[in-house]
Amino acid sequence: MGFWSSVGSALSSVISGACSVVSSVASTLGSIANRAITILEMGASLAIRVGEVIKAVGISLGIIQSSDDLQELGEKAMMSEKTPADFDSISAYIDHLRNDVTIDKEKFSRLDEKELLARSAIGSAITLQGINEKLETVVCPQFMAMVATQNLTADEIVATIKTYKVKSLSTSDYSLYLKDELSIAQSREHSNALVEAYQQLEPELSIEQIEDKVMGLRP
Repeated sequence: MGFWSSVGSALSSVISGACSVVSSVASTLGSIANRAITILEMGASLAIRVGEVIKAVGISLGIIQSSDDLQELGEKAMMSEKTPADFDSISAYIDHLRNDVTIDKEKFSRLDEKELLARSAIGSAITLQGINEKLETVVCPQFMAMVATQNLTADEIVATIKTYKVKSLSTSDYSLYLKDELSIAQSREHSNALVEAYQQLEPELSIEQIEDKVMGLRP
């Protein structure tokens, strides 16, 4: 019991430390810092998975490149004298970080776990804002956490986001739908939207196969 308690305490300390690192640049990064802290508060393991999903979607939408590293993106954001507000778009801000800011590799290699986790969360938050900008909608970190646990592909995630936007549904309600915590009418709206999304992804499947696939999204 004492061992697991100490492990839990250590993990909590890492998250707390990472949040403190992000908070130190909140005045510069604004809402990006808030979003990064939301991601960190999910816990180290899930925060990393959320980052992987956000990166995959970001690459599929052309917001970032496959060679981009979220930790390095976060480091550059912390180093830059410019903020997202200095640019017309997040894509332009990311281009600035990629092309105009150079990392001190030796210093970067000495960063500890909490410092790297903080930078990864900042990079994830920047990319998520780019996703929102590209799709002209609001995708919350909690939605990305849910699809991360479902192991959905980038195409499935993008199709879901786009269809939710068209149907005026909120991605923040996605987890409520999966947990069957919405009204019957609301659940039907989400179910129909997801059926439509998967029909676009896999038009060769029958409606029955698509409906089974959508039902399979629930735990």
